[in-house]
Amino acid sequence: MRQVYSEGRSWTHPLLVLVTRPNGLDLSRIGVTASRKVGSATARNRAKRLLREAARHLHPQLETGWDVMLIARPKILEAKEPQVEEALARLLRRSSLSTSEKSSRTSKVTALEETEE
Repeated sequence: MRQVYSEGRSWTHPLLVLVTRPNGLDLSRIGVTASRKVGSATARNRAKRLLREAARHLHPQLETGWDVMLIARPKILEAKEPQVEEALARLLRRSSLSTSEKSSRTSKVTALEETEE
């Protein structure tokens, strides 16, 4: 993952940083990290759990062939899971790595609203 840091391109959000690099494979790999700037070990673990869960929801929409590093920022500890997922979805759209324009939860809500009409 050091190559992702050194050779990758990054996009920032107040909650996280997205760093990407093509990997030449038929799959995408995701790494999650939180430095001591985020807080105590408990705080870092919570930040990584939030990022992993957001990545799990958005992984089906991720283009293949990329190494992705998600770096937690201290403000992530103030956010709830849907906010982290939306932040990651925005960064994926900005980086053109998302195959969908909407996050998975937004798509589910939209589909539900359409079926009710």
